[in-house]
Amino acid sequence: MKSKVKIVSLIIGIIVGLLLILLGSLWYVTKWKYTDIDTQISPDERCQLMLQMKGEPEWPFGSTYGRIIVKYDDKIINKLEFEIADDGAMLGKENWSVVWGVAGVQVTLMGSEQYNQVLQILYDGTEEFSGYNKEEVTAEMEKRYGNIKACGKEGELYCYDTGEFSFFVQNDLVMSDNYKAEYYRYLTDAYFAGRNRGYEYEENGEGVEKSYTPVISLNSSSSEEKEWFCSDIINWLLYVMKEIPYEENEELYQTIKIGYGDETFDYQFQHMHNFTEENISDVYNDLYDFVEKILTDNYEKQVTEKDDIEEETERMELTDEMIQFYLSLEPDCSYDNADGVEYRMIPVDRACGSSYYVLIATADGGESAAMVNPDPYLGSGGEAKWISFLQDGQTGFSCLTYSGGAYGKLYRTEDGGRSFETVEYPSAKVKLSDGTYYNPFVVPEKVYEKDGKLYMEAGQGADGDYYGEDGFCNGLYESEDNGKSWIYVKEIAAIPHDES
Repeated sequence: MKSKVKIVSLIIGIIVGLLLILLGSLWYVTKWKYTDIDTQISPDERCQLMLQMKGEPEWPFGSTYGRIIVKYDDKIINKLEFEIADDGAMLGKENWSVVWGVAGVQVTLMGSEQYNQVLQILYDGTEEFSGYNKEEVTAEMEKRYGNIKACGKEGELYCYDTGEFSFFVQNDLVMSDNYKAEYYRYLTDAYFAGRNRGYEYEENGEGVEKSYTPVISLNSSSSEEKEWFCSDIINWLLYVMKEIPYEENEELYQTIKIGYGDETFDYQFQHMHNFTEENISDVYNDLYDFVEKILTDNYEKQVTEKDDIEEETERMELTDEMIQFYLSLEPDCSYDNADGVEYRMIPVDRACGSSYYVLIATADGGESAAMVNPDPYLGSGGEAKWISFLQDGQTGFSCLTYSGGAYGKLYRTEDGGRSFETVEYPSAKVKLSDGTYYNPFVVPEKVYEKDGKLYMEAGQGADGDYYGEDGFCNGLYESEDNGKSWIYVKEIAAIPHDES
């Protein structure tokens, strides 16, 4: 009996011992064991930093602990313990960044729930950095950027000139500078020089922290300007990135501001990691969508504001001499309304290949006339292609083409022609061979009512050469608010210009 008790006791003791060993091992692994995470080596290979995690993060969303082992010439000169608040995540390579200096190294520790923690480690093992002299700073700048010229100091900052732009250097451990930010501005200036694109900068920070966000102007709401703007931005990015690659400089290519009218819009670039000269479509199309939304929102705002204002337009009285003069001119387009009134779009002036118009009305076949609108196209010149009215006799539309008929604007009136406004319509977003959007339907050709709905056909203009699945085509649009706004419906068959 006693032997059985001894055996049972021995077994229990062994089990308890194993459990204690297991618990001890688990305690050691979760609290004290150091696990290697990453290693960084200086350019001259004399200094080595090893990032280690201590145990495991505190459960469930507590701190993560670790240390950095510093070796110089194969000797351990420092061991730095640290704590990171990172929502209970395991330590990884993304939790630190390393910048090598002449006299030491700067380590930045990062966590999702804390400000960045900056550590400065001197190669000689001392704790205080006393700064560099001018010769040491100049030598390092020449090593980084080639032939430069020292041009004095501003406070605690050294100033250097590359021959094309100047930049600042701070006398800190890693000789922080704003060379890339100033080079970025210089390249941006060089690209936009001579282009019909206004731009300026929003400046942020001071000294070596100074950065520039371009504020680039969107010139108009026209379909071609939308495409020109997006192409300008894409070509600017490619131009700058040839000198300052996207890799390791992502912060330069995060955001631009787009100026339109009196407003400025923040735009954050998307898909930049895949952006190359051969693959621009994702970046271009996202920007295209953003620009179109700016224009659509602005147009809808203008329509709403106009609806809230009652406008009174006085008819201009014509003298007999003026009446006879206008009636002697051949209208570029006209429309016979159901009430017997004929509307004539009369070219009365011409400049730089464009005509400027007045809109008159006659009810007796041209024996007499009344002025309807002395400037129906709101100061714009071009060629009036057509004018028409809906069944109510008050709501009408007209198209003015420009650039030799390559583009056109749609104008709308709801008071029988006494006042007009431009009407915006969305892009069909046809894709070119490189995958980028464009709108081939740039000249409104007619507006009509059918089965209680309002439709518009938009053609391709004088230079159009787009063929859809069914051949040469126009775009069909539909309106649910009597022509104030339009939605794109589909492509419809059309006759090419050289065959019409």
